Amino acid sequence: MPRNQFQRMVFAFLTAVVTVHAYVFYSLYVVNGNTLMEITGADSVLRAINTQGGVYMFGRMLPIWAVVVLFTCDG
Repeated sequence: MPRNQFQRMVFAFLTAVVTVHAYVFYSLYVVNGNTLMEITGADSVLRAINTQGGVYMFGRMLPIWAVVVLFTCDG
């Protein structure tokens, strides 16, 4: 476990990154993956997301990396 302030900050940041990745990719791949592939006709979830131009957020389509960064900074 973290023993000083710097270690606690790094631990909190890594926890946020892992949690955000898990949430974003779980919701995209597991929950919505089949729907995305059916709508776009793609053979993988990543291709389906790229075909539609990214992930819908804040009234526009954003790439996956931007969604992960925004959720990480928000946490």
